[in-house]
Amino acid sequence: MTDVPDENAGIAMEQSGMEGAPRAVTRYAFRFEGTGKEYFRIWIVNTFLTIVTLGIYAAWAKVRTRRYFYSNTLLAGHSFEFLGDPRAILKGNLIMAAGAVLYYVLKDLLPVYTVFVVMAFYAGLPFLIYKSFRFNARNTAYRNIRFHFLGSLKESYKVYLLWPLLIPPTLGLIFPYWSFRKKKYFFCNLSYGTTQDSFTGRPGPFYRAYMSIFALGVGVMVFLSFFVTTFIPVAEAKILRFAAILFPAVWVLLYLFLRQHLYVRLNNYCLACSAFGAVTFESTLWSGGLIWVYFTNILAIIFSAGLLVPWAKVRRTRYILENITVLTTEGLDDFTAASEGDVGALGDAATDFFDIAIGL
Repeated sequence: MTDVPDENAGIAMEQSGMEGAPRAVTRYAFRFEGTGKEYFRIWIVNTFLTIVTLGIYAAWAKVRTRRYFYSNTLLAGHSFEFLGDPRAILKGNLIMAAGAVLYYVLKDLLPVYTVFVVMAFYAGLPFLIYKSFRFNARNTAYRNIRFHFLGSLKESYKVYLLWPLLIPPTLGLIFPYWSFRKKKYFFCNLSYGTTQDSFTGRPGPFYRAYMSIFALGVGVMVFLSFFVTTFIPVAEAKILRFAAILFPAVWVLLYLFLRQHLYVRLNNYCLACSAFGAVTFESTLWSGGLIWVYFTNILAIIFSAGLLVPWAKVRRTRYILENITVLTTEGLDDFTAASEGDVGALGDAATDFFDIAIGL
C-alpha cells in the first residue's frame, strides 16, 4: 500500500548531497478524532463497573480507554492499536494489591517491618519499570507492526536505582542528568518492527530546561516575598486570612504550570533528536498553549464536579498529538515486523497502581 499524506500533510524539498537531485520530504501530521462525548460514555461505564467490582474491572477499563485513544489516533490515514490483554493486566493488579495489603497490615501490626516492604519495593522498582516499558511497547501496533522495547534490566537498575542515589550527595545538581538518562534509556531502546530508534540527545538542553524552571520559580518567590513584606504588615485581618489561602494555591498552580512547561521543552527536544531510520519527528508544542489547555481543563473539571474529566483528557490529547509531525523521505512502507515474544503485564500494573510517571 502506498502512503498518501492526509489533508494536514505538506511536502518540502531538500537537496540530496550524494545524488545531487532534490528529495521530497513528506510530512505526516498526527490527527486525533476522539470526542469528549464518545469518551464520556466509556469513562462513566468504566468508573461505575470499577467501583461495583471493587477494582477488578480496572484492568478492562484500562484496555477500553487505551483502545479508544489509540484507535482515534491517526497517522497517514492509519490508526494505532492497543493489543493488551485485560486478564494479564488483572493478574498484575492482583499481585500489586497483595503487596499493598501486606504493607498496610504490617503498618498496623508490626510497623517496624514496613521499612523492609518499602525497601523491597524500591529495590524492585527498576524491574517493574523495565517490564512496563516492554509491555506497553509490545502491545502497541501501527499498520500491523508492533513496537518493542529492547532495553536491558541491568541498564534499568543503573538508571532508576544507581543514579537517584547520587542526588543527595550532589545537592540535586545531578537531577537534570538523571532526567536525561531516563529519556535516553527509553528512546534508544524503542523499536518499530525491526527498526530501532536512534536518539542523539545531550544533557545540556536538559540542564537549560531545569535552569529555566528554577529561575522562574525564584522569580515568583521574590515577587511574593516583596508583596508580603510590602502589603501584609498594613493589611486588615480579612486580607491576611485571604493571603493565607491564596499563597499555597499560588504555589500549587505554579508547580503544575512549571511541569507543563518542562514537559513541552523536553518533549520537543527529545522528539527532534529521535529517528526511526529515515523517519524523524517535529514537535511544535508551545508552553503557553499547553498551560492554557491545562488551566481551563482544571476549571472545567472543578465546576463540573468531575464530569468533564473525559472532555479535558480528550482536549489535552488532541492538542499534544496535533502538534507532532512525522517527516520522511522514504515513506512509511519500508518497515518490517520483528519476532514476537511474551511480555507480562506486572510492570504496567505496578506503575499505575503506585502512580509513577515514567512515560513521555
